[in-house]
Amino acid sequence: MYQFCHSREEIFHSSACGDYRIQLCWPDETPPQQGWPVIYLLDGASHFPIAEHLMRTLAHPRCGMTPGVVVAIDYPDGSRRERDYRPAVQQLTPEASPHGGWYPPGMAGQSDAFLAFIRQELKCRVGEWLAIDRQREALFGHSYGGLFTLNTLFTRSDSFSHYYASSPSVWWNDGYISKVAAHFARQPTLQQPSVLFLSVGEYEQSLQRWELGLAEEERVTLTRHRRQRRMVDGIRELAWTLQAGAITDLQLELFIHADQSHQSVSMLALQKAFMHHFQR
Repeated sequence: MYQFCHSREEIFHSSACGDYRIQLCWPDETPPQQGWPVIYLLDGASHFPIAEHLMRTLAHPRCGMTPGVVVAIDYPDGSRRERDYRPAVQQLTPEASPHGGWYPPGMAGQSDAFLAFIRQELKCRVGEWLAIDRQREALFGHSYGGLFTLNTLFTRSDSFSHYYASSPSVWWNDGYISKVAAHFARQPTLQQPSVLFLSVGEYEQSLQRWELGLAEEERVTLTRHRRQRRMVDGIRELAWTLQAGAITDLQLELFIHADQSHQSVSMLALQKAFMHHFQR
């Protein structure tokens, strides 16, 4: 059984942040009195096709998911995700390359400006188009998008009610987000009760079985790179920091997905996010 949805795509111009490619889908039925629950997706070009399929196939009574709105954010031309998803810092600690030397630093982060675009411009436009339940707004991001998702919760927790951080880049800038998490965990209460799902793939910190057959040099390089980033340990420790903190109105779940890599885990994390956020 397929749930029929409307969909649209447009270029949204932000005077502060530039142009964005916005893709939406929403149910072909009368909205509930309180409005539709909504999820905003980062790296929208990658995630929107999966998200639209999930909404069309799972949003009916036999699957326990209620219909809702999907808003996917991406770029019409070159990506600016490094700028948009990473926080501004006074000094950026370089990451060592397993090949020797250092990785290039990339664009300077301006995540506060990107969050302001979502909060002040994009949400308003979506609200003009569709009836939205302001108590059921979610954010989903993977990798640097997961970093942005966590930083949004830790610095502006009133932005969304549900946060789904898939493989957040805990290694970035010498563990920057873990330090922000430690400060956040000392808060006794949030501006509103929030939900955080943390996801990571089992093999983000080690080799997969098939990779044992790679040439030795490539094997050694991959092993060094993944151990250096400590994705599984870092995300687990971040979860422990939050669980040990003073916050009483944060629902936290940690998922370590078996047999998954950094590239594959986002699809499972996205489905879990949909089944949770849009649950009946």
